[in-house]
Amino acid sequence: MATEVWSDLNDALVTDNQGSILKSINIEAVKVSIKNILGTYRGERIFLPQFGSALGDLLFEPLDDSLLDKIATDLKENVEIWDDRVIVSAVEVKADTDRSSVEIFVSFNVKGYTETFQTSSVVNS
Repeated sequence: MATEVWSDLNDALVTDNQGSILKSINIEAVKVSIKNILGTYRGERIFLPQFGSALGDLLFEPLDDSLLDKIATDLKENVEIWDDRVIVSAVEVKADTDRSSVEIFVSFNVKGYTETFQTSSVVNS
């Protein structure tokens, strides 16, 4: 078992056989952090109103290449602002107009690690 450096609640809120919510540890905790930043509207956190991303607002704009670039830029900037462990190396945003959604792929490095990690998320408008 890996040494626990970072932990967060498992984003699926899965419980163990004793009813405790499982934790995500280390890199999985960093992935949860990225998803939390992505899924939080600015202004949603009362005591930290600048936390989050503009994704919720951007999804109601016309879906074109310019919007996909805005989403990628916003995500990169805000992940690096709000999670100082992370250096985002690439963000790819793909539109699925049939489902009115975007799929976001994030490649990132974590300070102190040599590998590049990836996470993805589908966001519906």
